[in-house]
Amino acid sequence: MMKNKLDNYETREEAVNEVMHYSYLIITNQVTLNELYESDFDFGLIFDPEDPYLDIDEIIDTLLDHFIYLEEYEKCQDLINIKKENK
Repeated sequence: MMKNKLDNYETREEAVNEVMHYSYLIITNQVTLNELYESDFDFGLIFDPEDPYLDIDEIIDTLLDHFIYLEEYEKCQDLINIKKENK
């Protein structure tokens, strides 16, 4: 029986980190959704960008939790600044 690629903890963690990274890039306007669509690689996001009821604060809070855990405080500050701007 073939094991799922995400059964490996490191691979799963890498996948989560990648999805969080791309979500961060979109939320901070460092890359557009169209740029990701046109890229040569697969990507995932923690949110549906076409959802009309998208809760940006909830997405930012999720990203903050992730980047605090990784001790990536510059990204945290970027997210906090965006959250303040949205109020």
